[in-house]
Amino acid sequence: MNIYIDESIHDKYGFMLLGYVTCQHDPQHDLAVILKKYDLDEFHAGKKMKNDHAMQQLRSDIRSYLNSYCEWGVLVLPSNMRTQIKEDLINLVECLSKVISKFPLNIFIDEGIISDNDAKEIVNLKRIKNLEVCSSHEVNGIQLADLVAALCGVRLREEISGEPKMLTYGDDYGFNPPIEAELGYELWASLRYSMLRNSKSKGDDVPELLSFDTAGYGFFTSQACSTKLKEKAKNIFGELYLGCIH
Repeated sequence: MNIYIDESIHDKYGFMLLGYVTCQHDPQHDLAVILKKYDLDEFHAGKKMKNDHAMQQLRSDIRSYLNSYCEWGVLVLPSNMRTQIKEDLINLVECLSKVISKFPLNIFIDEGIISDNDAKEIVNLKRIKNLEVCSSHEVNGIQLADLVAALCGVRLREEISGEPKMLTYGDDYGFNPPIEAELGYELWASLRYSMLRNSKSKGDDVPELLSFDTAGYGFFTSQACSTKLKEKAKNIFGELYLGCIH
């Protein structure tokens, strides 16, 4: 089992977010094939994509791959802890090793997130086979985590600020008359089917049957988070609804 980790930092709003993606099989070749279609060797989710239909389609292709072959989650922390995330990362890895796999884990973390000394300590944890600090240019799976971190970071930022960007959906999306929806929500919601979650639904009746808890699977918060930040993050990531969103 491979786990890929990347970050999204939002100093203005007081939080950072680690996105993690789990893959049963190494996605290196598959993602290289997708990137080659667009004559690229790397995808950056944070790149401006307005009016860039090719990059939007690439994002869609990578998102589809993630939804089809991977699962993901997030760890939310205060942004001032970016150099002190070792203990939270250890807790994350230990929890994931218990809930997602019977097999040893190979962990790939984007460079700049942890120090070499922290990496040496984490790799000694039980059931960790290998840990590499690497660049997304070299290890394509990091680009999956980059997408998760970017989209989830935007979603939480909009929840905190209360100022979402709006997008109009018309005939091209099957809506007539057109509707307006929050861009950050739409992008995040497009990943929701592959979010790690408790396999048991929250209730026996629809729509509760379509709701699942994510804490301890696809959603973690640092103990250092303020009460407000924990509440905002829980509002977004603490429960997964798999029914229709429109």
